[in-house]
Amino acid sequence: MTDRPPRDRPAEKDQVRPYHAKDVSTGQETADVVAAVLKHAAEREEAAKQRMAPKQQPKWMLPVGLNLGLLAVYLLIAPPAWVVVSPIAPPPDAEVVADRRTAMYFLTTKIDGYRMRTGRLPATLAEASIVAEGVDYTLQGDSTYVLIAMVGEEPMVYNSALQTANEWVGNLSVQIGG
Repeated sequence: MTDRPPRDRPAEKDQVRPYHAKDVSTGQETADVVAAVLKHAAEREEAAKQRMAPKQQPKWMLPVGLNLGLLAVYLLIAPPAWVVVSPIAPPPDAEVVADRRTAMYFLTTKIDGYRMRTGRLPATLAEASIVAEGVDYTLQGDSTYVLIAMVGEEPMVYNSALQTANEWVGNLSVQIGG
């Protein structure tokens, strides 16, 4: 018979082992790994005990903080004039401007009607029996006049020397639906 190994035990060359496995394990590698883990844990524990305390604030921070706090309280309670922001006035409402412009247009027609009847401009609106609240009438020479009305804080000025009432008001027939 030949030298064959029995069937229940495979030959040594047929046994598969990982390429990095040593032939004999002494247990030293395991002991080295356990020692490294324990050493690392001890180092971490020691580092946790020696944590750095937080930095203390510089000595100048307290006085500066108190002064800034007092300044903030002062500005809230009694603000000086340079702190108060003046609100921007909203522009006049477009409807109010259109109404005032239309009223001034009708005033110009009454003034021009008076000029047609008498041949001269009235010295005042009362002379022409015209009632106009909030409109100032100023005679400029013999043939021109100025109407001034305030819309909010903005003046609306019509000067008869510069343009006709129709040019100043625009196309009024479109505005009043005529």
